[in-house]
Amino acid sequence: MPSIWVNGKPVHVRGEATRRVLVHLVLASPHVIPNHRLIESTWGGSEPESAIDQIRKIISKLRQGLPGGKDLIRTEPGGYRIILGSQQTDLGAWRSAIGKSRTLLQNGDEHAALETLSAALDLWQGPALDGLEGHPFTNESVSLREERGTALEAWCRLAVKELGTPSVIVRLRRELSQNPLQERLWEILMTTLASSGRILEALDEYNNLRKILSDLLGVRPSEHLQALYRRLETRATSTTASPALPRGSAATPRPPDRARPAVPAWIRELLRGHEPNPAYVTDSRWNILSRNHAMERWFPDLLGEDANLLRWALTDTSARVVLHDWESHALVYLGMLKMALSKNPGDSVLNPILASFNESSAASSILLEDAIEVESRESHHYILNLPHITPAPVQVVSHILTPNGNRDLRVVILTPPQGESRPDW
Repeated sequence: MPSIWVNGKPVHVRGEATRRVLVHLVLASPHVIPNHRLIESTWGGSEPESAIDQIRKIISKLRQGLPGGKDLIRTEPGGYRIILGSQQTDLGAWRSAIGKSRTLLQNGDEHAALETLSAALDLWQGPALDGLEGHPFTNESVSLREERGTALEAWCRLAVKELGTPSVIVRLRRELSQNPLQERLWEILMTTLASSGRILEALDEYNNLRKILSDLLGVRPSEHLQALYRRLETRATSTTASPALPRGSAATPRPPDRARPAVPAWIRELLRGHEPNPAYVTDSRWNILSRNHAMERWFPDLLGEDANLLRWALTDTSARVVLHDWESHALVYLGMLKMALSKNPGDSVLNPILASFNESSAASSILLEDAIEVESRESHHYILNLPHITPAPVQVVSHILTPNGNRDLRVVILTPPQGESRPDW
């Protein structure tokens, strides 16, 4: 609720009707508010028969209770107005600072403009006109929120240069923790992340918003934000599909592969819907055909069109770090490899994986002998080490789905164990 301070001390205004009259006068200052507008904003169309008399009593009460109230609030033909200087209200100080920052920016003084904007944004102690509903307060609060969003966006552009992107992102995430339904803030955060090359994080933030809106309101992000997400997704896909190679190096040749099954659009949407949990699609030989952005963040070594889960788990050194107690994992993945090879003995993808594993591990023959053929890791509980995501080990359960009509595909989803809340991944 708006408050009044005189010489550093709060002035209490008692009564809901009295507060609404005072705030309406302050918002309109220095203009006159007709009596019927004051009545409407005070009672919202359910005014008592004595409404005009009660307005006169409220004005008298304000003149007596406010320091200098007799000179502040003036009676005009058919209404009242309050006379305030530009620095006597936070709203006046805010708009004055915004105007000053624009002038500084036009004059090329970005540092001073940033400091002025920072001071202006610090004036906000919560949502504008919090606790006041109905006309004109609802419209005013929306307008003020838009003003603040524009100012915050300008602050971000300047702060990226002066303070660096990390400081800007910290501020935006703090803002969103207090205003999670403000799509404008999510858009600014997404574009700020994307402009600094952190496109996958920007996409993750969209999925965070999507989940919040779905849980709280049962709606999806606006068409505008959906379009932004699609543009960023296209950029991310073009960036990760063909990762750049170090100068002078050549791509490691892969054996010829038969045509991979296509992943229908509805399955790709299913993967996105499981954010922030990692999810991906493989074919029968564990080639990774599609993945969501959480999967890309968790397992950056499994990007690229030729990514194969078994090849990574059994032959890539990064897997020995990520997979806690790697030898136990290797037994399971070898069992999956043996099962796949039993169905396709001469497979041009699976056989080289087995050969590479035999060359890379001194204990390969023992592990291979101990491995028991399994179809998948359905319902397996295991631990991952993901220091780039969180310093603590992550416990997950794998779930395997075989979509109807797409028997060559496996959808794999990683979730926290049942009964445990999702950590802040």
